Amino acid sequence: MEENRKTRILVAVKLTQSSSGKGYPYASESSKAVFEWILTNIVRTNVTRFELQLLHVHSPHSPYTKDFEAVKMMEYFGSRCQRISVGFSSEIRLGDDPKIAICNEVKRVNPDLLVMGTTPTPFSFQRVFRRNVSVITEYCLKHAECHVTIVEARADDQS
Repeated sequence: MEENRKTRILVAVKLTQSSSGKGYPYASESSKAVFEWILTNIVRTNVTRFELQLLHVHSPHSPYTKDFEAVKMMEYFGSRCQRISVGFSSEIRLGDDPKIAICNEVKRVNPDLLVMGTTPTPFSFQRVFRRNVSVITEYCLKHAECHVTIVEARADDQS
């Protein structure tokens, strides 16, 4: 193994879908939680050892997503990376099926780790039987050609 090789972490992020306007054009709470979790628990102070590859996939037909909103969200994460001097790159991909696009991006960039977020839900059928993992996350767990880590945003982090 190369001594100077950086660990590449692909981070799947998404825009908030709040209709209140609060948060636009910002990342969803689960994406913010994932990002902060990576910085706190993986990168820590060893910023020269890691490179974050930020990925946002959106449908060209989605009413929630417009190019400028996705760019603003990526600028938010990029500015956080620059402030602490961790290497990063960002990609915005159009696709009708995010789970396929994420797995294709894993094949293309060959990261060491894919990190995705999920938002906790109140007691529900989904929470009991599917462990609160979205269809997209579940698909990526099974099909991504790298290790996958799921970070759940805490209920008290939700606004």
